[in-house]
Amino acid sequence: MIKLETHAHTGGSYCADWTTENIILEYKKAGYGAIVVTNHYCKNSFDAFSDKTDKGYVEYYFDLINQAQDLGQKHGLKIFYGLETRLLCINTEFMLYGFDKEFLYRYPKLYDLTQKELFDLSQEYNLFMYQTHPFRDGVTAGNPQYLHGAESFNGHYHHRNKNALANEFCDRHNLIKMSGTDFHHADQPITAGIYIPEEINTNRELTDFLLKGNFERIEQKDNYKQALVSYKKTQGIIIDINDKDL
Repeated sequence: MIKLETHAHTGGSYCADWTTENIILEYKKAGYGAIVVTNHYCKNSFDAFSDKTDKGYVEYYFDLINQAQDLGQKHGLKIFYGLETRLLCINTEFMLYGFDKEFLYRYPKLYDLTQKELFDLSQEYNLFMYQTHPFRDGVTAGNPQYLHGAESFNGHYHHRNKNALANEFCDRHNLIKMSGTDFHHADQPITAGIYIPEEINTNRELTDFLLKGNFERIEQKDNYKQALVSYKKTQGIIIDINDKDL
């Protein structure tokens, strides 16, 4: 088994501030064998590159993936890919795995869909769809009827992710539990992921494995809490480290 990061944003994405190569080296140093590149695919992503057509943005999106895969091969780290899209109708983010470039050519504006429409496409194309950080401050939990899973643990230290509530949400609705660092920043601790068999090498193999929901998660809760409390203190905000909803 190898460690897989399920949620990471790489250099070239409008929200990430570290180079792709440095991110790969950091995960290699932390003992990970694979990363899923999950850059944002939403309206503000397109708006940030307003000079590109829909097809041009899809090409750019896959250029970032191809760059990461080349660097992963150079440093001995497997690179898979997904996308995190924010639906305009509910301002909530969902992750997709298992698509290809032709899928995005056909449906370039995924963010204009409803949750049900996105889930119906996931069912039609055998994709894995889950909600990221469903109880983060300012986020609305999606309809569990139209989800395969949800992040029961999100380790992004800038946010109160309320992972305990997310875990209960998954239990209550029998959703596949995911765990991801939500990596963006050079100083960000790596706190999450899952274990996958070493023989998984393609996006299709990974997606099929995840849809079965039978895997062990990595959840470094103490590291996440300490980083969150420390970060909030820099903003003059005091958070109780024992709060079960951190």
